[in-house]
Amino acid sequence: MPEILSLALFERAGRLLAVRRKPDAAPFAAGWLLPGCPVAENDSAEEALERHLHHELGVEPRGFEFAETLYLEDESDAKRYVTNVFTVGAHEGQLRFRAAGEYDDARWLSLDELGELPMPAALREWLVAGRHAKAPARPVAMPASVSPPDNRTSWNAISRAYQDAKQIPTDQLFYGARCPTESELGLIGDVSGLRAIVLGCGGGQDCIALARQGAQVIGVDLSDRQIEYGRRLAEREGVLVTLMQGSVEELTGVDDESQDIAVSLHAMNYVERADLAFREAFRVLRPGSPIVFSVHHPFDACLEDGPPYGVTKSYWQAELDWEWSFPEAKANARMRSWYRPVGEWLMLLIDAGFRIDRVLEPPPTEDMPTPWDASYDIEKMRLIPANLIVKATKP
Repeated sequence: MPEILSLALFERAGRLLAVRRKPDAAPFAAGWLLPGCPVAENDSAEEALERHLHHELGVEPRGFEFAETLYLEDESDAKRYVTNVFTVGAHEGQLRFRAAGEYDDARWLSLDELGELPMPAALREWLVAGRHAKAPARPVAMPASVSPPDNRTSWNAISRAYQDAKQIPTDQLFYGARCPTESELGLIGDVSGLRAIVLGCGGGQDCIALARQGAQVIGVDLSDRQIEYGRRLAEREGVLVTLMQGSVEELTGVDDESQDIAVSLHAMNYVERADLAFREAFRVLRPGSPIVFSVHHPFDACLEDGPPYGVTKSYWQAELDWEWSFPEAKANARMRSWYRPVGEWLMLLIDAGFRIDRVLEPPPTEDMPTPWDASYDIEKMRLIPANLIVKATKP
C-alpha cells in the first residue's frame, strides 16, 4: 500500500521554495522536493506538516490550502506515496533549515530552475506546468493503475468549508438531498434508551439527532477534522455523544452484540471495503437489530448533472475519482467514491448475514429543503432516483 506524504508549497515573487534531502533522509533521499514529511497512521496531513515545518524550517504556518494530490514513486526503493500538496500563505518565523535536520540545501527557485532539478517527475511537471490549471468541474474517472486519492486527508482539507457551507441541522435524520426524513419514513422508529452507532458520522449531526431522541450514541468517521468539529458541536448543543476517529471497516473498541441500531447516511460511498463494514456492523449489532443506510444512487452517478443527462460512466464501474471545490473558502480536495450497483449493495448485506427488509428509491420531495439540494439537478431527480435507502436486520 502507498504511504501518505504531505508537502508544503511556499511561493515568493514567482519563485518556489525547494529543498534537497540528505542522502540518509528518506523518502527521496539525496533528491529535491518541496518541504514535507510522511504522515503517520494516526496523524492528520496538516498537523504532521505543521510540526515538520516548525522543526525543520523554523516557521509556524497560519493555515494551509489544499492544492493537489500527486502519486509519486521513490526510484531508490520503489516505494509509492499518495502525496498531498498544501499551499502555505502566511507564516510566522524566519525560514531556515537546521544543519542537523533532514535537508542539506534549500533555495528559492524559478520555474525554469525547478525544471532542471532531480526530483520526482510528477511533482516537477505539476509545479512547472499544471499547478494553476483549473480542475475538472465534474467527476472524472482515473485509470485503475493510479493510486486513489486519500479520502481521510481530503475530508480533513475541506471539513470546515463543507460544514460552513451545508449548515446541517441536528434535529432530525436526513437520508439525502430532497429526500423524506426519518420522521416521515419511520425506518428506525423510537430510539429512546437504545444504543446506536453511526457509521461515517461526519460532523456528528446524525449522532446529536439520535441522542436528542434518547439514544446512547457512538459515531465513527475517517476524518480527524470532522470528529473534532462534531465534538465541539455536541458540546455547544449540550448533547453527550461518543465520537471516534477510525475506519468503519474495523470498529475497534466496539464490543460484539453491543448495539441496537446501526445508521449510515450518505457515507458508505466513501468506503472501499463495504463488505468489511457490513460484517463489522453485523458483529456489533444485537440479534433482531436493524442497519439503515443511504447512498448516492448508482444510476444517478452515471449521468451528467445537466441536460441532456448524457452517460459519463458505466453503471458497473464502481470507482470514481472527482474533485470537490469550495471556492469562497479556497478549499478543494480530490475524493474517491464507490458507486456499487443496487444488486451489489444488497448482496453485500446478505453475505454479511443480514435480512433485507426494505429498499427505497424515493422521488424528490418538492417541499422539504435539505442542505444538499444545490448539489443536485431537480429536473434530473424527477427522472431518476438520486438516493438509495436500505433497511436490513440481523436475524
